[in-house]
Amino acid sequence: MRKLTLYLILFLVLIVNTGVRGQSMSPTTGRNGMVATAHPLASAAAVEMLKSGGNAVDAAVAAAFTIGVVEPDGSGLGGGGGMVIYLKDQQKSIFINYYGRSSENASQVDFKSGRDSYTAKAIEVPGTVAGLLLAHEKFGSLPLKKIMEPAIKHAEDGFAIDQTLAKLILDNIDNIMSDSVTASVFLDDGFPRMEGETLVQKELARVLRGIAEKGRKGFYEGKQAEAFVEGIQARGGVLTLKDFSSYQAEITSPMKGTYRGYDVLTSNVPQSGISLVEGLNMLENFDLKASGHFSESARTLHIMAEVDKLIYADRYQYLGDPDFVTVPVKGLSSKEYALQRFNSINQSKLDPPRYRDAEYGDPGVYENNLTRETVREPEPAEGHTTHLSVIDKDGNAVALTQTLGLFFGSGQTVSGVLFNNAMTNFSYNVENVNYIQNSKRCRTSITPTIILKNGDPFLILGSPGASRIITTLIELVVNVIDFGMNVNEANLAPRFYCQKFEDYLHVESGIKPEVCEELEKMGHAIKIYKGIDLFFGGAQIIMVDPVTGEYSGSADKRRGGIAMGY
Repeated sequence: MRKLTLYLILFLVLIVNTGVRGQSMSPTTGRNGMVATAHPLASAAAVEMLKSGGNAVDAAVAAAFTIGVVEPDGSGLGGGGGMVIYLKDQQKSIFINYYGRSSENASQVDFKSGRDSYTAKAIEVPGTVAGLLLAHEKFGSLPLKKIMEPAIKHAEDGFAIDQTLAKLILDNIDNIMSDSVTASVFLDDGFPRMEGETLVQKELARVLRGIAEKGRKGFYEGKQAEAFVEGIQARGGVLTLKDFSSYQAEITSPMKGTYRGYDVLTSNVPQSGISLVEGLNMLENFDLKASGHFSESARTLHIMAEVDKLIYADRYQYLGDPDFVTVPVKGLSSKEYALQRFNSINQSKLDPPRYRDAEYGDPGVYENNLTRETVREPEPAEGHTTHLSVIDKDGNAVALTQTLGLFFGSGQTVSGVLFNNAMTNFSYNVENVNYIQNSKRCRTSITPTIILKNGDPFLILGSPGASRIITTLIELVVNVIDFGMNVNEANLAPRFYCQKFEDYLHVESGIKPEVCEELEKMGHAIKIYKGIDLFFGGAQIIMVDPVTGEYSGSADKRRGGIAMGY
């Protein structure tokens, strides 16, 4: 009977639009607070904190802990991430980097991406707990136990599996089955748990309660850390007690830029905010509005795709952990360098005729940094992530993105926690700036972003989607600032994706057929996705009306979730 049910699920997956949680995309507005996350229970947790007198950081941390429970395929205690915080009254911006870090013994691991991606060898030191607790300690106001109540409840009592999670369990069943403990959580007698079933995670609830009571000591030290290390090492991983106890999230300033009179605050290196800034700087040299929206103008889409290709070439060549390599931040983020790069684009055709032949630039000219010899190696693949955006009644805002790496991370669950496989994000070519080294942070596509207008939050946004995150955010910013779309229009507009390490220009079917035809004449190899597709991310956006001050929120229909305001 279970086999018959499984075949029925497979059939339904083929005919159901993927990645949609089935919730309405009606505009959501409010004046006292707004939240947009990838799951209704996470959004509800954030709103509960705001209504209880908490600020945007309280709400974001509550939502982040909760989303790790109810969207376990994308993030959780075993992962990492980053957040941009803006404190309006102080006109102060903060970036907290809590992405993973490789073990002190990472160089001793015979790790091969692909072969070992779903093993304990792929696990980095998780940063989520450290990052969320640091944000709460420095900028939150409600008690930690209050903030963690929703996450603990949904882990302890369970929650109904939605369509998106059910499909992802089915799609990733082989990886889930790589670990018997993980399989016991997401499978029932060897078969994937289905939509509507209740997913209970009591061991995870126990760990969450330990964090609520002891803070970081309840995760990174003592018996809990010992259990993690023992379980990971027994599976072939190399994380140590020192790796856990020494891990610290980092508070720095965000990467900053401007775009057509707006101020951009985004993730700092080695996350990919610098690529967003570089891309927007390049596009400032082109009148997008006069050329027409990229869904209707082949010229606009071609130029934006060429910009994408160049920023990915630069990203691969120069972006790495600044504790290990010199990143030419000043050059990569300068308007002068962007103009030089933009002027190198052939606006009439794809040039060179292969995306992979796009050349990196020389930002060192603008800051006297040495460039490096090019390294021909595919960009490491990232997988699933989650993003949430929050603003409170006082205008304080948080953009937060976190991840496990690929879908369900390493697939390895230890002591109730599903761990990341972020080691897959490193380069394994010794000449690359992102080369694996001991206790190093890998490059990542995470790009949480807040955009200001005259010192006030205007857009709070971010997206999952691996390397597509950067292109998705550029398109969203262009949709709103250049084409005057509201958050729902911007989120529902068709998307495209292009980068150096691709053979195709990926487009959603909402891009007009005649545009695709013209692009093919210009030399592009087009790959079309029917409808709107999970491949292109799942953005969560909040906009603030500069005149009325009203908040409007949008949760991306590609991946689901909900925006809630009041």
